[in-house]
Amino acid sequence: MKRLLFTALIAMQLIHGAAANTEKTLTYAVPHWPPWTDTQTYPYQGIDVEIITALADKAGFKLNMLKCAWKRCLRLLEQGEADIATNVLKKEDREVYLHYLTPAYRTNLDYVIYTHKGDMHTVRTKQQLYSLPITIERGAHFPDEFSQDKNIQTRPVSQTLFAIKQLINQRANAVIGEEYQLDYLVNRFDTNHVLEKQPLIFSKTINAYIVLSKKSHHAEAVAQLSDTIAQMMDSGQIESMKRDYLRPNE
Repeated sequence: MKRLLFTALIAMQLIHGAAANTEKTLTYAVPHWPPWTDTQTYPYQGIDVEIITALADKAGFKLNMLKCAWKRCLRLLEQGEADIATNVLKKEDREVYLHYLTPAYRTNLDYVIYTHKGDMHTVRTKQQLYSLPITIERGAHFPDEFSQDKNIQTRPVSQTLFAIKQLINQRANAVIGEEYQLDYLVNRFDTNHVLEKQPLIFSKTINAYIVLSKKSHHAEAVAQLSDTIAQMMDSGQIESMKRDYLRPNE
């Protein structure tokens, strides 16, 4: 009898220990969306990977990263098989199964122009773009100030990466894209530093959030995680992490 009781106590301790470890681990659903998340090699990289790692550490959680295509990531969150995700826009259907941690950690999109050095004068006004075609990613959305101006000629290609490579090889005049994405691609592929960013910026307001599944075992941590995000935002840590990640290599 004593032996059975001892065995039962040991089993309960093991189960409790495993549960305790699970309680302090967040499963992060990670799509491939550089520079925010890059899952081509492990350990995964990206601005969001660094932000979520710092957030988990400050809040006292370990992090388990789960690679998934974006639609599958959302399904995993809905089912509670993943706990947390980044860069999520608010949509009515998503609010059914997601806690949006506040504040939003991204509040605007800036779109910038890159040109080949020496090809143009400094571009400060939209009117200076009227004389040349601007290469864009087909199907991408841009601020109305750019997309609805019929005086701007656009030249679509299938991917922004192709546009940057064409610009490097002087087979495109100018490329427009979301600032973080273009900075990342230029930093990675413009090894001879032949491109330059123009001062003209088109901006669009957004609110992108870090989210927690409502079926997560850690749903009670919403306030704690939100408070931690607010502290990271107020201190400038998140903005600094964004900029540091994209700083050109010396």
